[in-house]
Amino acid sequence: MGNHRDRQVLQLLSTSKCLSRILTTIWFSRHRRNLSNFYQGKLVAASSEQTLLICDVLMLLIRPSRISRNASDVQHIVTAVGSRSIPSAQKFINDILSSSTESKSATPYGSYDGVFADKNVDAVYIGTPHTMHYENTKAALLAGKHVLCEKVSDCGELSAGRVLGGLALMLPVTSSPAQPFTFDLTELDELIKIAKEKHLFLMEAVWTRFHPIAYKLQEIIFSGKYGKVKRIFADLSMNIKPDEKELTDRMIAPELGGGGLLDLGPYPMTMLLMHQHPDNKTKASPSSISGHMIPYKRTGVDGHSTWILEWEDIGVAICTASITTQMSSETSVIVQLDSAEVHIDFPTYRPEGFTIVERPSSAAPKEGEVPAVKRIRYDCPIPETDGRGMQYQADEVARCIRDGKKESERCDLAESRIVMHVFDEVRRQGGYPVKVGKAGPSKGSL
Repeated sequence: MGNHRDRQVLQLLSTSKCLSRILTTIWFSRHRRNLSNFYQGKLVAASSEQTLLICDVLMLLIRPSRISRNASDVQHIVTAVGSRSIPSAQKFINDILSSSTESKSATPYGSYDGVFADKNVDAVYIGTPHTMHYENTKAALLAGKHVLCEKVSDCGELSAGRVLGGLALMLPVTSSPAQPFTFDLTELDELIKIAKEKHLFLMEAVWTRFHPIAYKLQEIIFSGKYGKVKRIFADLSMNIKPDEKELTDRMIAPELGGGGLLDLGPYPMTMLLMHQHPDNKTKASPSSISGHMIPYKRTGVDGHSTWILEWEDIGVAICTASITTQMSSETSVIVQLDSAEVHIDFPTYRPEGFTIVERPSSAAPKEGEVPAVKRIRYDCPIPETDGRGMQYQADEVARCIRDGKKESERCDLAESRIVMHVFDEVRRQGGYPVKVGKAGPSKGSL
């Protein structure tokens, strides 16, 4: 996809019945893509250059189905579009938003600064590549705007879909649900400092945290019915065919944060089930971090990454990510408990179901006897009318700002700092080519 200069900004306004307004910002690639390739052309006959992004905008913001997700207290409306020129922003409004009574009057801007300066904008969604998160989020915060910042960047078609969905919801430009908030912890700490000084809301867009499946998994695993969590295996790998990409492509260029870890690091379910587990009473960070990277030879970024996290007296998580290998199309996360396993469906970034496999009796089976295994299936679908899952996080942001909260209790900044610290440490151990982000050398640790 194109670089960040080829991105346009779509501003979305989220309003509640309490007149709380949230403006969400979305950067989307202007690369031409065939809409039917990813979304089967179900939603809108728009120009292919906006692809899935437009589908998600219409689905999530213009034709919301709030009843299906118990969100009748919030509503999302497109209020402004920012681009490199006012005519191009107006064209998007005319072509895409004209079917919405509320959104067709959106204000066009010829710059991002114009959007930030708009007094009607309360909150901004940042969906740019993660190497741009720091400066984009900083600019928005300094302009007095609340921020929902994505964690992934654009890496192909899924990326575009994510970017768009992430617009109003949670996921970012890419299909990677696990990229970091910023490039490193130093960048993140500066953003948190600014947000606190200016009393602004700031949250990382971990969309899976707010999906129906996350609540159901939490309910079952935290209940203790199957005992304690022993191990978690989490993989998010995609064969992006790196040998076919230019050396400057964002997916493999080290200066743009390319590689498996920063694009695909599968932390969402791991952090939910370990960091927020009732046994982790102090919300402690992992007691040990062991990382290993296998470099992609052309550029030095990690082609494969593996990291093992231990939470003392709680459990162990083994995480993997690759840009040269495709993950399993059946199960990409397995949670092992004392008396059962939880097999979470593919894909890691947007599962809609899981199976509990109860362990057979500990008694040794008789010769020739196959122990009976009980399987319990749970389906947690995300309605297509609900923007492919991007809307749940937007609802959370709207409610938090409406209620005067400066961060989400379900996805707080302390957890984002831990995730960023883990990624920094894995890169250090693995010898990632780029050591320092835009905020300068590290000023400390957790």
